[in-house]
Amino acid sequence: MGNETLSYLRIILRRWWVILLVLIVTVSVILFTSLRTKPIYRAYVKLQVIAAEPQEVSLFAQARPVATSEEIVSVQTQFDAALRSAYVAWQTIADLNLGISAAELLSGLTVSAEREFLNVTFVADNPMLVESIATKHVENAFKYYAEIRAKPSAVTLQFIQQQLVFEEKRLTDAQVALLAFKTTNSVDSLTREISAIQDQLRDLRLDRELLVVEQKKAEAIAAKYLEEAAATGSTESAVNYQRLAAAQDATVAGILAQQQEYDRLISQQEARLVALLKLTTEFDVLARAVTRVQTNYNFLASKESEARLKVDQATNVSFIQIIEPARMPDRPAPSRTPKMLTVGALVSVILGIMLAFILEFVSMLRRPTPERS
Repeated sequence: MGNETLSYLRIILRRWWVILLVLIVTVSVILFTSLRTKPIYRAYVKLQVIAAEPQEVSLFAQARPVATSEEIVSVQTQFDAALRSAYVAWQTIADLNLGISAAELLSGLTVSAEREFLNVTFVADNPMLVESIATKHVENAFKYYAEIRAKPSAVTLQFIQQQLVFEEKRLTDAQVALLAFKTTNSVDSLTREISAIQDQLRDLRLDRELLVVEQKKAEAIAAKYLEEAAATGSTESAVNYQRLAAAQDATVAGILAQQQEYDRLISQQEARLVALLKLTTEFDVLARAVTRVQTNYNFLASKESEARLKVDQATNVSFIQIIEPARMPDRPAPSRTPKMLTVGALVSVILGIMLAFILEFVSMLRRPTPERS
């Protein structure tokens, strides 16, 4: 053992009373404080957290999926913050009519996480009060956390509802414009109307061609009768043939009249077709406007339903379950006095040794210095 170590030991032995005095004072203060302190009771609530659905309502793209463990840790962190909120603490104080401050209430709170579980512990000097505090504070934290968690979906819901009002007006305007166009032009579906006119024209032209065939047939028969009348040597027979030829001429005249009517109808339908074709561009623009706005409106309506469900889901906070509710403790929590005595004694010995060295140093400075001869 070196001379320096021996010097340190001699100082400690010479100043032992300082170390003992600090130790006695420290132990006395701890014992006195412990005797004056009321017994502490502890109540705790055990919660289980499961993976929750993201609360964001995606309007444009799917959100990046979050791992289950990350979501559980996130929920635990957010709910821990709600438990430690001064706002929630003041609510608990008001509900239970406690005469303490939020800081005093939160000083008795301990929150610890273990895998998917959260242990919420409160301490107080009243066993019935500590149970009420633990139960009510967790209940208030649920409400506060639900409001905070529902806020993103609630804000999105409000925005979507505002956009729905705007899109509904646009849809109404587009539908009114399309209806005015249909009323003005006496058409419901331009595509169907054009297709129907084309079918009618096809039938009219076919019927007219059949009339032309009948006309030529009747003209040929009349010409044949006239030939027979000229060739016959009997006046009576010639008159009969001429009468038959005149009947065929009358048939031809009727067919020609029908052809004229068909020509008129064909011309009328062709004019109607041309008029409708000229309206195609305007009709398509109006129809596309209605379809586009209707699509936007339907999209926002579906997102509104999703946002409402998200708000309801967040308000329920069903992904945090109480698996062990708070109960009134039947005995005080284990006393911390033995631990405090051990730590206090160790610290007081160290402080006493340091004080002994300080006193020794001060005494050395006060010693007179021997004068040189």
